[in-house]
Amino acid sequence: MTIYYVGPGGNDANNGLSWANRKLTLNGAEDVPVAAGDTVYVGPGVYREGLVLDVDGSVGNIITYIADVTGQNTDGVGGIVRITGSDNDQTATRANAISGVGRDYRTLRGFFLDTFTTGPFSFTGGPTNIIVEDCVGEGGASRIADIDGAGQAAVTFRRCLFYGAHASNSIGLTFNHSVVVNNTGHLIENCVIIGNARAINTNRIGGITVKNCFITQTQTGGVYVGVALDAGQLTTVRNCIFVACNRACRATVTTEFDEDFNTFWRNISDRENVNTGAGSVAYPPLFNPPILQDDLVLPFIPFAPSEWSPIRRLAGGSEASDDFFGITRPATSAKKSWGAIQLREGERDTGTVRTGAASIKLADAGDHQIFIPITNVSTVFSVYARREADYTGTNPQMIIRQPGQADVTVTDAGAAGAWNQLTTTLTPAADPPYVVMILRSLNTAAAGSFGTYFDDMEVD
Repeated sequence: MTIYYVGPGGNDANNGLSWANRKLTLNGAEDVPVAAGDTVYVGPGVYREGLVLDVDGSVGNIITYIADVTGQNTDGVGGIVRITGSDNDQTATRANAISGVGRDYRTLRGFFLDTFTTGPFSFTGGPTNIIVEDCVGEGGASRIADIDGAGQAAVTFRRCLFYGAHASNSIGLTFNHSVVVNNTGHLIENCVIIGNARAINTNRIGGITVKNCFITQTQTGGVYVGVALDAGQLTTVRNCIFVACNRACRATVTTEFDEDFNTFWRNISDRENVNTGAGSVAYPPLFNPPILQDDLVLPFIPFAPSEWSPIRRLAGGSEASDDFFGITRPATSAKKSWGAIQLREGERDTGTVRTGAASIKLADAGDHQIFIPITNVSTVFSVYARREADYTGTNPQMIIRQPGQADVTVTDAGAAGAWNQLTTTLTPAADPPYVVMILRSLNTAAAGSFGTYFDDMEVD
């Protein structure tokens, strides 16, 4: 299990075993060759190549390519890790960013992928146990991802933003084979997919689950069964938001599609050959307005439910455990939000304070994040927490998180109705030069007085 490094200024003649001896190209690392269990850290920069996966991982020994956007394992600075199909940032000359034939047990995390003649991903020949997560991809002339072949199974797309290919017949994620493939266990969760003729397409591939996604602006369909599945096979869709699609959910016959706990809004047609789920609704999503949200003029993704949204806290089915940003969803199903992004209700409160004029209030289960610049010295982190009388479940927590390091979690051990100090002392790593303090409510009570307040945060 070896760690390799890739980055600008490297040389493919280097051994790649340290940042100082890094490879120049992604294929330079792949061609070492990498072996089962290896990790490749890719430094910030632009890679004008198409990575071809030549090697399989194995159970418990996945080969992982990580875009080191924080710079903690590579250049110490961080930035976007871009793979592009263009040599001049105008014309596409390469078909795919990352491709492989029959590859197994591979994980790809954190890349920005653009300007390809076909699309960012191509996994053919029956791939299994492929994970693509935390990636941003622009569609090419054909598709964002092509998964094809007999024996394909357990391909996962998680916490990704994909936006439309430029051709009218383009497809976002397509799962395909010339004959039926059953019980694949493919999963798409916490993704935002914008544009494309079809966002998610399946031809003869059964066993696909789509959950907690936001799908919009599709020309033909949102989740679309194009060619019939085998009898008894299903495409399952849960806790998703469909807006402004031609046909949001489409099947060839009703028995091959299971949709429930989804919301549909302003689609030309919500369903075609799809039975209406008992828990599905036609509610407007009412996202957070993009102006002056969290003191930012234009947030990166304005698709979180607003305080007015009727799907902000609504019981679903088999929800994703985290959201688009990796934030843990509440423990109670009825407090989770549909779609890719979980509602977070941190607000300024002047009625319950410890010493100052205001505290941070979480009205229910959820997280509030604070980014804190640090140096590599012993540091005390503390905050006071107060939970109301009917709060139930694990007590409020302060979590100190730094990329590349284990979380440090402090749980309120005091009584309800009192201000209790949560404190820890630790020495952060030098890189990245920040930590995230997460203030967390884990309330599971369905009704009553269960607000959580945080006040008097100190970092010394």
